[in-house]
Amino acid sequence: MKTLRYLTLLPFVLVTAGGQMPDSFDASGRSTQAQSGVQNDNPLRTGENPPPQMFGMELPVLDPSNDTMSYGGAKFDVGNNAVVRERFEKFLSQAPDDSEQSKLYRKKLQQILDYTERYSSNASKIGSKTLVKIGTGLYDISSYPGDGEQAGALASAIVSALDVQRNNRRRDKVNAELDSEIDKLIIKTNSLNNRNTQKNRGGGGSGDIKNPNQGSTGTSNTFLIAANSTKIAEKKAVQAANTASNQASLPVAKLNYQGLVVWLMLQRRYDHAVIGARVYRHVFRDGDTSMNLEKDSDAYKLFTGISGMPPTINTVDTMASNARREVDQSIDAVYGALAQNKLGEATNRLITAVALGEYMQSVAIFPTEHRKRIDAYWQLRKRALVTLNARDYDGVEAIAAEMKKLDVDFNDSQLIAYTSGKKRQSNFALRSARKAFEAGKDEEFRRLATEAAIIWPLNPNLDKGEEQIALVDSYAPIMDEFRRLLERRQLRTIYNERERFQVVVTDSELKKKYSEVVEFVGATDIMLASLRTGAETDRTIGPCLAYEQMVLLQKKDERYTADKMFTDALGQYAAQAHDFVQALSNGENSEKRAEYGSALSSYYRARCFFPKSTLAQEGIERVTKIIVAAKY
Repeated sequence: MKTLRYLTLLPFVLVTAGGQMPDSFDASGRSTQAQSGVQNDNPLRTGENPPPQMFGMELPVLDPSNDTMSYGGAKFDVGNNAVVRERFEKFLSQAPDDSEQSKLYRKKLQQILDYTERYSSNASKIGSKTLVKIGTGLYDISSYPGDGEQAGALASAIVSALDVQRNNRRRDKVNAELDSEIDKLIIKTNSLNNRNTQKNRGGGGSGDIKNPNQGSTGTSNTFLIAANSTKIAEKKAVQAANTASNQASLPVAKLNYQGLVVWLMLQRRYDHAVIGARVYRHVFRDGDTSMNLEKDSDAYKLFTGISGMPPTINTVDTMASNARREVDQSIDAVYGALAQNKLGEATNRLITAVALGEYMQSVAIFPTEHRKRIDAYWQLRKRALVTLNARDYDGVEAIAAEMKKLDVDFNDSQLIAYTSGKKRQSNFALRSARKAFEAGKDEEFRRLATEAAIIWPLNPNLDKGEEQIALVDSYAPIMDEFRRLLERRQLRTIYNERERFQVVVTDSELKKKYSEVVEFVGATDIMLASLRTGAETDRTIGPCLAYEQMVLLQKKDERYTADKMFTDALGQYAAQAHDFVQALSNGENSEKRAEYGSALSSYYRARCFFPKSTLAQEGIERVTKIIVAAKY
């Protein structure tokens, strides 16, 4: 269970609430409680502790006490999050992946797993032939579209790691040969030194007859000694370089391999992660399976929180294997719940299985008839949320009755209590409004009547006579303010106070503009959050991508220019991607001065910082066209 808790930190691993509906949501699917900044003692809700990161990627944090998730600086209700809905609904609409090509792919993948399991269960090491089978098998299945070429990437990582160690062994062999050559040179040098010493001693007395060749021979020995010393120094330098290369290449190879295995884990490619983890200790045979993580990093704490031991590649093996088992158990639970007509439980279990193990076989072959049953219940749940957002409490209760027919365990007591309370609250406000009207308290009357209409817009007790006219009149100042803000393009002010400005929907013209403002600013915030996540994930390309997308949006819609949050974010990304922005600016300025060669160079320089830059590519094409046509 402790492992499963940490596995819920993986991207999109979300658990929905039970049969009850949340209090209220806006159109984006974000909880109004999270948007309003409601604080409590839960650190996951207050945002006191930032989300952990692994290898530069922010990990969503699930709060099981209220089924909310903290990610990208925002909080989402996991049962109504747009990303979860989209992925789950896509799964329900797809046919089971049980084609012959899929079956062959999974059969071959299982064979590779069997290879690793067979050799991991005993003390023997995977031999070269078995590694070749595993690598060949991975390259073979990488062509299957559903694999996403992840198997090929793993096979390439294995080959690269083996190449590094093969090169290390070659350099070790070269060093051994150099040792032998150095020893021989040392022996020769010592022999020459001894000869010189003996000759110097033999020429002592004045009466001795000197050999006429003695001087030249001594000189020749000296030259040979110097040459040998130079050779010895050169060979030792080669040895040192080889040793340094060995010491530097192996840790890099390990880090690259470990990064890929963890990435496969985070991408929920558990079969690939298991294969990579099990092959690791046979690719790197030094017995060291520890992962190169800083002890104070969140990634280190994540792994130590699971096993209580320093992070190793075996931890990834354990986590991935356990995730595979949990997915299969979740699917078994779905079948059991469907057999008992417990659609709510089946839906929740299936969401967990799809989010945790989208690429697992038990999920991929889930039958069409079961998908249709769960989809029918899911659509009812969506209708209930939409209806609840619209504050149509009678409609919500009718949908809840339908859900209760499909799910024998569906508990609508909390939902009915909520809708009944809202109805009573609206009726009490109307009753107080009538009393205020009779007492001549116009301001209090308008306030209470507006409150009643906002709480329950479809309240049948809303009067249609003078009270309705007075209610509409009370909206006039707000509508005037709305028009002024709209004219000044202060859209965010409208969005931040959208509950107050919602009364403008009584006017057909303003209703459309109100919807456009709420939709535009809400979409802008979601877009900014997405760009911020991308910029934090990749601090090299991310800011460049964010800056360019925001510039393109500005060119298409001038409303972005008036949004302070947008312009502030644009300035921030411009600073983070300074070199890229400066290169674009230099290119544009040179182009304006008809300095097309400099402009082309600047645009190419911008593309060096962001290879997929649309702005740089457009500049290159535009300037190239001018240069080729010789129209400068």
